[in-house]
Amino acid sequence: MATPLTPPVEPWQVQYTGRFRRHGRPAPGVWTAETVGCPGCGGTAGPWTVTCDWRLIALGCPREVVTHEHGLAFSEVWLLLLDA
Repeated sequence: MATPLTPPVEPWQVQYTGRFRRHGRPAPGVWTAETVGCPGCGGTAGPWTVTCDWRLIALGCPREVVTHEHGLAFSEVWLLLLDA
Protein backbone atom coordinates (compact mmCIF):
# COMPACT_ATOMS: atom_id res chain seq x y z
CA MET A 1 0.00 0.00 0.00
CA ALA A 2 1.37 3.40 -1.01
CA THR A 3 1.67 6.16 1.57
CA PRO A 4 0.44 9.63 0.49
CA LEU A 5 3.14 12.27 0.04
CA THR A 6 1.23 14.79 2.13
CA PRO A 7 -0.56 14.08 5.41
CA PRO A 8 -4.33 14.65 5.63
CA VAL A 9 -5.10 18.13 6.96
CA GLU A 10 -8.24 20.05 7.76
CA PRO A 11 -9.44 22.72 5.32
CA TRP A 12 -9.49 26.27 6.65
CA GLN A 13 -11.48 29.41 5.95
CA VAL A 14 -10.77 33.04 6.77
CA GLN A 15 -12.20 36.49 5.96
CA TYR A 16 -9.94 39.00 4.23
CA THR A 17 -10.59 42.57 3.12
CA GLY A 18 -8.14 43.83 0.55
CA ARG A 19 -6.82 43.12 -2.90
CA PHE A 20 -5.24 39.97 -4.23
CA ARG A 21 -2.57 40.35 -6.91
CA ARG A 22 -1.65 37.54 -9.28
CA HIS A 23 2.04 37.69 -10.20
CA GLY A 24 3.76 36.31 -13.26
CA ARG A 25 7.19 36.22 -14.85
CA PRO A 26 6.81 36.00 -18.62
CA ALA A 27 10.54 36.54 -19.29
CA PRO A 28 13.79 36.79 -17.32
CA GLY A 29 13.83 40.09 -15.43
CA VAL A 30 10.19 40.84 -16.33
CA TRP A 31 7.43 40.62 -13.71
CA THR A 32 3.71 41.25 -14.14
CA ALA A 33 0.97 41.82 -11.57
CA GLU A 34 -2.78 41.81 -12.05
CA THR A 35 -5.50 42.50 -9.47
CA VAL A 36 -7.90 39.59 -9.09
CA GLY A 37 -11.57 40.55 -9.39
CA CYS A 38 -14.79 38.68 -8.76
CA PRO A 39 -16.16 37.26 -12.02
CA GLY A 40 -19.73 37.86 -10.83
CA CYS A 41 -19.70 41.45 -9.60
CA GLY A 42 -16.28 42.77 -10.65
CA GLY A 43 -15.31 43.67 -7.07
CA THR A 44 -11.62 43.63 -6.22
CA ALA A 45 -11.32 44.69 -2.56
CA GLY A 46 -13.50 42.10 -0.82
CA PRO A 47 -14.31 41.30 1.81
CA TRP A 48 -13.31 37.86 0.55
CA THR A 49 -14.07 34.52 2.12
CA VAL A 50 -10.91 32.55 1.45
CA THR A 51 -11.30 28.78 1.64
CA CYS A 52 -8.36 26.40 1.26
CA ASP A 53 -8.36 22.62 1.33
CA TRP A 54 -4.56 22.55 0.72
CA ARG A 55 -5.12 21.65 -2.94
CA LEU A 56 -7.44 24.41 -4.12
CA ILE A 57 -8.04 28.01 -3.03
CA ALA A 58 -11.55 29.42 -3.45
CA LEU A 59 -12.44 33.10 -3.18
CA GLY A 60 -15.99 34.09 -2.26
CA CYS A 61 -17.24 37.66 -2.65
CA PRO A 62 -19.92 39.43 -0.54
CA ARG A 63 -22.54 38.49 -3.14
CA GLU A 64 -21.77 34.80 -2.51
CA VAL A 65 -20.08 34.24 -5.88
CA VAL A 66 -17.33 31.64 -5.40
CA THR A 67 -14.51 31.21 -7.88
CA HIS A 68 -11.57 28.86 -8.26
CA GLU A 69 -10.47 30.36 -11.60
CA HIS A 70 -8.39 33.22 -10.17
CA GLY A 71 -5.03 31.54 -10.77
CA LEU A 72 -3.57 32.60 -7.41
CA ALA A 73 -0.71 30.56 -6.06
CA PHE A 74 -0.92 29.34 -2.49
CA SER A 75 2.09 31.50 -1.57
CA GLU A 76 0.37 34.65 -2.90
CA VAL A 77 -2.60 34.08 -0.58
CA TRP A 78 -0.59 32.86 2.41
CA LEU A 79 1.63 35.96 2.51
CA LEU A 80 -1.40 38.24 2.73
CA LEU A 81 -3.30 36.20 5.29
CA LEU A 82 -0.52 35.90 7.86
CA ASP A 83 -1.62 39.16 9.50
CA ALA A 84 -5.35 38.57 9.07
